[in-house]
Amino acid sequence: MKNIHLLFWQRLRSNWKFQYSVINMVIDWVVALYIVIPGLALFLHTYRGWWLEPPSLFYFLPLESFWLILVFYCWSGILRVYVEEGDQLFLYQYTSWHRGLVIYSIIYNILSNLILTVILAFLAAPFLLGFHGTSISAFQWLFLIVFLVRVIASLIRQCLHHRFEGWRYILAQIPFLAVFTRILVLALDLLYNPEPYILLTIVLGAVLIFLIFYRTTLKRTLLKDIYLAQTDKMKFANVLLMYSGNYAKKPIRLRKRPWLFGKSGKIFKTRTPEKILTEMGLKAFLRHRSNLFLYFQAISIYGLFLSVIPARWQWILWVVSIFFLSSLVKLYWLDWIKSPFVSLFNIDKDNKAKAGGQFIFYLITPGIIILGLVALLFSQQWFLGFLIPVGVYIGKGTAKKMAI
Repeated sequence: MKNIHLLFWQRLRSNWKFQYSVINMVIDWVVALYIVIPGLALFLHTYRGWWLEPPSLFYFLPLESFWLILVFYCWSGILRVYVEEGDQLFLYQYTSWHRGLVIYSIIYNILSNLILTVILAFLAAPFLLGFHGTSISAFQWLFLIVFLVRVIASLIRQCLHHRFEGWRYILAQIPFLAVFTRILVLALDLLYNPEPYILLTIVLGAVLIFLIFYRTTLKRTLLKDIYLAQTDKMKFANVLLMYSGNYAKKPIRLRKRPWLFGKSGKIFKTRTPEKILTEMGLKAFLRHRSNLFLYFQAISIYGLFLSVIPARWQWILWVVSIFFLSSLVKLYWLDWIKSPFVSLFNIDKDNKAKAGGQFIFYLITPGIIILGLVALLFSQQWFLGFLIPVGVYIGKGTAKKMAI
């Protein structure tokens, strides 16, 4: 490469091509024609309905509750430095090139976060402008602050990654998360009195400039940058690998007491091969906090989606959630059943299929019930409550099919 610009552009294009190839494995022309395009049309129809007739969720949520969405959005920002493992020898000798890649990565991070924040503002406009009647200028100032906080949070999280590991990294994030939460709550409180927005924006802009300077002057960060870049690059690909049945090795964390089944007691009294295998899989799932977090995070996001769409679609998409949850839980089953330890045993295929069906059914049942209650509450069609046990029965059949 002749200069840093070409090197960064090559890294960026390479990442785009890789992510496109991963997405292309999931969304072919059939999926796009029958799922993505109709889903987009449904969204646009629903979005138009939010302006004409606010959904029932808007009446349940006060304006102050919007800070939860803003905090989650801002804290989920990630800064990725576009370096590869093969760059180690070269970049160790030419540190100015590494610094240049960091600068270009920050610029790209700022631009991409700007686009994402505009999309979030587009989605939030019916709630803030249409339902609560905030002024356009206050609305613009609010999302400018949200944009600045997201970029700042991504820089701080990466700087903390370079200083702390494990539980120390988690603890180090807490005070910053508390500060950003307070800023976003304050920004929402000022929607009807936007004069202080200018001062708050100036302060956040100064903090952003300082963090950019601090991050670009950090030394001996190349190996960590490569590790974080590879982790971010493979996020979506790892999900597909799990679904295809390939085992992805997880780091072993010592001295961590699980939330559930800390002691190895029996779940099922009947001790048949498929029951024992199901019990082992359930314990392996429930003893990992990250599994529980992702599971309930998926249910929460889907429940929020159900609550804002028209009532006539809520029950239809609740049925769709049965297949969504089954597919999600199947990932964990495949990941566990293909693990090196379980692979040591010669397990009968019929027992494996029966155990997989029971594993999926037991884990999707709470999600089916929770999402059914959400649809029941927000549609207020109480006479359809009988559909929840019917959905559980459908989930049982779906789990059996998924496990084959």
